[in-house]
Formats: sequence, C-alpha cells, structure tokens
Amino acid sequence: MAAIDVMAQPALSTGSGELLPRVASAAVLAPLALAAAYVGTPVFEGALAAVAGVLAWEWTAMCQSRRPVPVRALLTLAAVGAILAVMAGAPLYATVVIAVGAAAASVVEGGERRAWMAAGAVYIGLPLAACEWLRVSSGHGREIVIWLLIVVWAADTVAYLFGRTFGGPKLAPAISPKKTWAGLAGAAVGAALAGAIVAVALGARDALGLAGMAAIFGLAGQGGDLLESAVKRRFGVKDASQLIPGHGGLFDRLDAFMAVVVFAALARLAGWQGGESW
Repeated sequence: MAAIDVMAQPALSTGSGELLPRVASAAVLAPLALAAAYVGTPVFEGALAAVAGVLAWEWTAMCQSRRPVPVRALLTLAAVGAILAVMAGAPLYATVVIAVGAAAASVVEGGERRAWMAAGAVYIGLPLAACEWLRVSSGHGREIVIWLLIVVWAADTVAYLFGRTFGGPKLAPAISPKKTWAGLAGAAVGAALAGAIVAVALGARDALGLAGMAAIFGLAGQGGDLLESAVKRRFGVKDASQLIPGHGGLFDRLDAFMAVVVFAALARLAGWQGGESW
C-alpha cells in the first residue's frame, strides 16, 4: 500500500538515478494496493498479513532487537491475529491480541529493547487492524480505503512540492530537518483537493465534507511521518530497510497511511460517517 512519498526525501535533487527507481516502484506498488482494496476478502487480508510480516522484520532490524527472529514472529502473529479478529466481526478481541503480542514480545526480547518491541506490536498491529475494520465495517468500505490511500499519496506529494517551492520555517528540525510549515500546509491542500476529486469520482454524496476530513487526515499523515522519523533518528538509521528500490523500506512508505487509518477509525467511532457518505 505504497506510492511515491516524495516529501520524505528530496528525490529530484538526486537526479534520475534515484528518481526513476522511485517512479517504477510506485507504478507497481500503487496499483497493487488499490487492487487489493478493491477486491477485498481474502485478497485484502492476505495483503495486510504480508505487510505485517515485512513491517515486523523492519521494526526488529531498525530497533536493533537482541532476539529478532522470535520477536519478529510474535509481532507478525499479533498483527495477523488482530486482522483476523476484525475480519471475524470481533474488533475488541483485536486489541486483546495486540496487547498479548506486545507483552510476549517484551518478555522474549528482554533487556533494554523490550519496551521498543512491545511498542512494535502496537505500532504495526493497530493500524493494520484499523485498516481491516474500515474495509469491512461498512457497505462502502472499499471506497473509503481507496479514498484514504489516494488522499495520503496526494498529501505527501503536494507537501513536498510546497516545501520545495516556498521553503520557510522548519516544522520539526530536531526530528526531520527537511520538513517545513509550508509542506504541512501543502499536505492539507493536497489531501483536500484529492479528497474532493476522488470522492466525486467514487460517487460520494458529500464531496465537500469529505474534502474537509481529507485535509485533517493529510495533517495526521504528516504526524505519522514525523513519528517514524523520530524512531529512525533514535536508532541512527536513514531508512527502515532497502526493500523498495528508490524508496527505502515499507515503513518509510506507510508511516503516514498508518497514522491516517487509525485516525479515520477513531473518527468513525466518534460518529464520522466516512464510508456512509457514498
């Protein structure tokens, strides 16, 4: 579930040697993500399970686990168990599964990294369970997940363009030196525009209302990007991995989306109709 996240790294300044692999990777990954969301069960759950395994691998490597193999398995099992619980219509059990996975990962890891491994279970499992819930809890879950994917991609892209064009004060220089307040504004603008356009294309009844929510989600996505940047800075790594040519790791491509799906799920629980707007 990834596309070109051009805000995180200034690809254009590195020349076509890096830009071309980024574009090629996005051209493959974006349609796959949209296709999985469109098809639904069991393809969607299979895609989420695969993502869980990759994220668990990247997390244990990025956070320098002492016992990466068993901890990686526990993080993956916790996320997959949570996805299956939501799929079975028991979302509350998903939180229990994640909590158990976090506790187990902490015990198995031991030492000074145990809290990080426990956090990994939540960081990975909660967004994937939230994504599954958004897909299956509404008759228009397919539309809302597709809409969220495109909103996040647009937010990242326009944030990068605004940051490069206008520059200005840094947003959080201690965490991510390249991000600016102009980029944050761009995230809201890009998300709102994409939210309105895609909502109309998907036949939404309230495109204007969805555009407003998209702007909020665009800002939430930048918060997710900063959160992952803080973790990487803590452990002194540039990318979560080198899995995706020109992009880095899967975490690097999904950090914004992971924050947005959790925020969207909480918004729905609080009364936002989301998928019912179609």
